[in-house]
Amino acid sequence: MTTSGKGIWVPSFIAKRLQLFESSSEPGSLRARFQHGISWNVTGAIVNNGANFLTNIAIANLLGRVTFGEYGMIQSTLMTFVGIAQAAGGITATKYVAEFRSSDKERAGRVLGLCTATTAVTGIISTLLILISAPWLAGTTLKSPFLARPLQIAAAVVFFTVMNAYQMGALAGLESYRKWAITNGLQGPLQFGICSFSAWRWGLSGAVAGLLTTSAVRWLLLQIALRREANRQGIVLRYAGLWQERPILLGFALPAAIGGFSAAPAIWLGNTFLVRQAGGYSQLALFGAALNLKNVVMFLPLLLNNVGFSLLNNQRGEGNEERYRKVFWTTVYCVAVVVVSAAAFVGVSGTHLLRLYGKSFPEAHPTLLILLCGAVLEAVAMAVYLIISTQEKMWLTLLAIVLPRDFTLVVLAYKLTPVYGVVGLAMAHAIAWLLCATVIFSSVLAIGLSPKRKTAASVVIPFSGLLEGDSDL
Repeated sequence: MTTSGKGIWVPSFIAKRLQLFESSSEPGSLRARFQHGISWNVTGAIVNNGANFLTNIAIANLLGRVTFGEYGMIQSTLMTFVGIAQAAGGITATKYVAEFRSSDKERAGRVLGLCTATTAVTGIISTLLILISAPWLAGTTLKSPFLARPLQIAAAVVFFTVMNAYQMGALAGLESYRKWAITNGLQGPLQFGICSFSAWRWGLSGAVAGLLTTSAVRWLLLQIALRREANRQGIVLRYAGLWQERPILLGFALPAAIGGFSAAPAIWLGNTFLVRQAGGYSQLALFGAALNLKNVVMFLPLLLNNVGFSLLNNQRGEGNEERYRKVFWTTVYCVAVVVVSAAAFVGVSGTHLLRLYGKSFPEAHPTLLILLCGAVLEAVAMAVYLIISTQEKMWLTLLAIVLPRDFTLVVLAYKLTPVYGVVGLAMAHAIAWLLCATVIFSSVLAIGLSPKRKTAASVVIPFSGLLEGDSDL
């Protein structure tokens, strides 16, 4: 690790790359802002992702393999509704708050008001839908009627997760990574303690009740942090005049919801195809353990992309093409180095890491290796995708990237899981991201690296939580 003159620490290879930005590392310089964002993001994510990782290990050992698979299916169902309900609240807040916070504070305040109102409405609607449809989902689709009650207990997790994604996105747009990290530092240990105790005391229902409690606590902490930071920067959350921002609502948030109707259900359907096989919940438990390790590999690339996305939009707002290009290439370079290194380490030590979930979980090692290959493609593609997102290429994203990727995932999962089981599902994910990455790279070559703003409002649809920050689940 390396520290800057102000005591901010970042990995040494990232620090060397940042030296290419500019000679100055004084506060306010692009180099210092990038270092600050990375260091606090890493600190916060280590606590949060570490808590998620340890919580899942504890629940797997407390509940057993089959029940852990049922818990994983509940999480997948909740995330399906989250993907639909969040309407890109996080990425919308990050993009437009970063772009307007210096030049138009009043408009930045209206963006915060717009995101608060839309995510609250969609979150409430989705929560009610789960409460009403839980018996049908559990009995008909999941073939496990007893899961209806845990689903209903956890329904409000969707509301809080949607709101939390927006609030984290807003903090990123304000470049308030320190407050984000402190919030995770407070919430992480609570999550581990509450979820582990409730799973031990009340089983599956207790585990999902723990999810609900900790997501609510996180919402409160983030709400306090966001209000204080916005006030400090002279930005007042505004609900008056929201109709002025209808291009953002109709051209950004609404089409993003359309993307959510594709992305989240595609992942859920893949899991559903698996659980309907013989020993399906046991196989899904293996997939869940492998996926948790894959998420560990992805956590730093996601954070690097979040920092890069905020800075890239800020430079676009200022019209600084040289800095815009430097932010982009630095983000891509750092993401590629991190994800390849992390995937190699986890791949080599995978059997030992999987054993933490239980003595039978090393069976998931082939699944893990396939997911890690997909993770490398996914992380680099997401970094390159920053150009598409800042340029607001909605229809390109929806028609050429999101829909083909999700269609591929569903079709391959349907075909491969009956033959190869959990390995088939992992193959479906990896191949879908191979297709996705190919289209992204080709599209960015065609778009170029100019930060020029279009005159008409257009949009982008994030895929499967892309750039939305981490999740409560």
